[in-house]
Parts: sequence; C-alpha cells; structure tokens
Amino acid sequence: MTKSNVSVGWGARVESVDQAADRVAKLLPALAALDPALSSWCDLGRSKREATAKPLVTTNHADLVQRLQDGRHRTDVGRQIMEDMGYSVYWWNGAEDNQAAANLNIHIGSSALGNHVVLKLPEPDAVPSLYTRGIAHKLLHIFVDIFDPDSVLWSNEELLAKQTEPDRPTEDGRGYVLGKLVGHPAGWANFLSDSDSVKFDMALLPAGATVERLGTGTLVLLGQDPANPPLRDVLQVRRAMGYEVPTQQTESSEDLDAASAGSAAAPLAPGASVSPTDRGQSDPRSGIETRGVGDPASNTDARRSDAQRGTTAHD
Repeated sequence: MTKSNVSVGWGARVESVDQAADRVAKLLPALAALDPALSSWCDLGRSKREATAKPLVTTNHADLVQRLQDGRHRTDVGRQIMEDMGYSVYWWNGAEDNQAAANLNIHIGSSALGNHVVLKLPEPDAVPSLYTRGIAHKLLHIFVDIFDPDSVLWSNEELLAKQTEPDRPTEDGRGYVLGKLVGHPAGWANFLSDSDSVKFDMALLPAGATVERLGTGTLVLLGQDPANPPLRDVLQVRRAMGYEVPTQQTESSEDLDAASAGSAAAPLAPGASVSPTDRGQSDPRSGIETRGVGDPASNTDARRSDAQRGTTAHD
C-alpha cells in the first residue's frame, strides 16, 4: 500500500524568524501527541548514520530559530542570504525501519514564493494508527489551525499520477511532451480556503464525500480509509474544482456515473455550517455533512515539492 503525503500550502507571507519558530514550536508537540512515529525529528545527513548522530530537534525557541536561520537560501555567488526567500527545515523521524520513516519539510516566511509544509508519512502497514480516519482528521486540523493555509491535500503518488494529463507527441513527431498535473490535485482530504480562487462545486462532489467548514475554508474528505480513497471519487473532486480529468483505464464509465451521482450541496458562507441536502446525511458533529453513503466497491503550481538536502530516511 502506498504511503501518503500531506501537503500544506499558502502564498507569499512575510514572517519573522521568531514568528516562524513559534509556529513550529506549536506543531511539534501536536504531532507527537498523535503518534510516537511523529514524536522526534533530526536534520537530514549524507547517510542515515550521520543523520542519527545529529541532535534532536527541540521546541526550545532559540534552537528552532537557529535551525530556521541555518536553512535560509543563499546566492550561488558570495553566499549572500536571500531575505525574501524565508526559512526552511528538512527533518527525518529517525526510524530504523525505512517503512516507518517520515519526513517533514517546512518552508515559511517567504515573500517571493509560496510557502509550504510537506509531511511524508510512514508506510500504512508500518504505522497503521496514522491512517485511521480519526487521527488523520486531527492531523488536518492541526495544520489548518497552526499555519492558516490556502490549501491542504492528503494524497499519494499513485493518485497524483492518475490526475496528470497524458503525454502528447511533439509537433515534429520525434518526441513527447510530458503531461502535467494542472491546478490543485485531489486526494482523500482536500482543503481550500475561502481566499483561494478555486472553489468546490458542491453539486459535483461525489455522493460519499464529507464536507466540513474548517477555519476559513472548506474541507472535503472521501470515505473512511485515508490510505485508499476510491479513485473515481478523487477524480470527481477534481471535476468539482473545475478541472478537466483525463479518463483513466481504471475508471470505467460505470464508476463515472456512480461518482457523479448525488444531489447538489448548497454553497457555504464563511463560518457557516453545512446544511444537509435532501440526500445528504447529517453528522452529529458541528459543521459536518455526509453526502449519501459511499459505494462499497496535491497543480504543479499548487503542488510544492520538498527538495531534499542530504539523504532521505531511505538511504
């Protein structure tokens, strides 16, 4: 089963290194409270041995400030600090077993580029607790509460590949242009802030989607298994965000009909709860709607990569 990534993104936002350190200091104990696999972090190194020999990350303000400062971007010539590029850290959870490895990349405080947090989770079989719906849902709340992002995505590489435009031949027929993933990708969890130009068309969301107001945005969840949401539902969320979706061989016309089924959900006003539609089932938790019963059967611009420094936990 493919491991999941949680990608949290927001646009240019100037923050001081102290403000950035305060956010990270809130994040670390919140992650640790979810699962021991997310309780300790260290810098990456050229080898696993070198990385594990480095001091563990702490919530001490001075320690976090220093780590953020060490991760500043510098010019190739003269090694001058690029003030508008913010601060970055690249951490690993130090797991001995590669399947239990997690990576955390934070880029924050940039006024020139978008900012992001990317959490690469362990394999589902290695740390199944992180893939329970309740824990996964709490993780999403943590990221939204601490970073006030424009978008959050819980997905995996296989799902992202299914959303990529097909390769097309060049005009001279001598090669191919690789397909791109245009716009916001979709996955098990999909959050868009009210300030984002992309909106969910409630009428197009799959029947099994759960819609929730979270912070200043809307969260759409697909089913009870974060590691394995139905592909047809994931692609239908892409359609609900206004993107054309390439038809995949694994997505039959029957699946398309099932994913498209369901009555329209009313548009959401900022801060409002979701009202159940005629077909939707209300959830006892405030601000949550379950749209029908699920069938049993992260834009290249919005998707920000966590460029690696040193090795990953798999080296």
